[in-house]
Amino acid sequence: MKILLPANSLDIGNHLNSILGIAKQAGFDTSSISVGTSTTTQVELVGNNLSTTVVATDLFASEFSDDVDYALFYQHQKTKAELTNESNVAIKTRIYLNVIDEQQSMDVWSCNSESPRALNSVSAIEETSFHFSWFIVSLLLDFPVEDALVLARAGGVSRETWPYLSQHFPTPVIEDELLNIKVGWAVKASKTAFSTMSRASLGLYPVVDSVAWIKTLLEFGIKTIQLRIKTPHDVNLESKIKQAIELGNQYNAQVFINDYWQLALKHKAYGVHLGQEDIETAELRKIANAGIRLGLSTHGYYELLRIVQINPSYIALGHIFPTTTKDMPSRPQGLVRLGLYQQLIDTINYGNSVGYPTVAIGGIDLNTAQPVWACGVSSLAVVRAITQANDVPNVIDQFSRIMRKP
Repeated sequence: MKILLPANSLDIGNHLNSILGIAKQAGFDTSSISVGTSTTTQVELVGNNLSTTVVATDLFASEFSDDVDYALFYQHQKTKAELTNESNVAIKTRIYLNVIDEQQSMDVWSCNSESPRALNSVSAIEETSFHFSWFIVSLLLDFPVEDALVLARAGGVSRETWPYLSQHFPTPVIEDELLNIKVGWAVKASKTAFSTMSRASLGLYPVVDSVAWIKTLLEFGIKTIQLRIKTPHDVNLESKIKQAIELGNQYNAQVFINDYWQLALKHKAYGVHLGQEDIETAELRKIANAGIRLGLSTHGYYELLRIVQINPSYIALGHIFPTTTKDMPSRPQGLVRLGLYQQLIDTINYGNSVGYPTVAIGGIDLNTAQPVWACGVSSLAVVRAITQANDVPNVIDQFSRIMRKP
């Protein structure tokens, strides 16, 4: 992989080498990354498959070519209100840093036809070349643009180490009328804390698709389990969810219902698990007021920092490895990122303590459980490792032994 820089960007090159060293210390493989010179005024990121991502910034030039993938604007005086009149804000990805917003500094961007997104930060970016370098390295390490912007902000504060302290990170904006940022649950739910859980209470966390599996695993002593039925038009859906909840009560277990929060609310489930797309429409305040626990899926820094603003009961991190049980829009996170996410989570306030319970999910089996557990997560979610096992009690016992180790 190569980072090709404009010839007049020596300071950027120095910053890049420093940040690549930090990434290496954090566990990323940077051995194949080299820094060279571009023949243009733009940065070119050349991947292993020879695909090229073009990044432009007004730090180098005032005009950009049509093949730019990301354009970062530092040298502007735009206010939040002025950005609403940007006719080309949705062309590819235009990113405005240090947008003026009362007492805070905002970063605002829009990808193609998507609605704008924004980050709030305590102060403006002063060392723009350092921020830009963090953004470049993060993209080359295959972080999505929203995570690259989060890391660029946080890296400018943490300086000599990979950022992990929550106070170093910006805050994703979840509601803004001027920018037309709307997250349906935000205003009503952002101050609603869901019931907390102890990390130790989670244990091994099977995810299954039938009531029969719920009953079998509860009989084997499992105390946390999720019912994930992928057929919403099943005529027996409500009956199955009701049975699962009743079994949870019978065995004094923590049964979470995936997606179908209305039925979980109706039948007084212990918990509900939702994905990022589900929280746009779910009535979270009703769920919280009913005392139902909430687990939320995340796939990176931005989503993680977004959902902690609604105080869920636990955070799912994934998918860690490739999985065939569900179509995933994101790429596998891997162990290095899992460990880094966990370090950040361990510094975020949770109820009256610090550190959310976390569940690692995605392709975890007995061969991978130990290194995943060593990342410091609270629980391992498993699917095929249980449902395709020849000797389920033995597999549960082996997972339990791994999870007893510090």
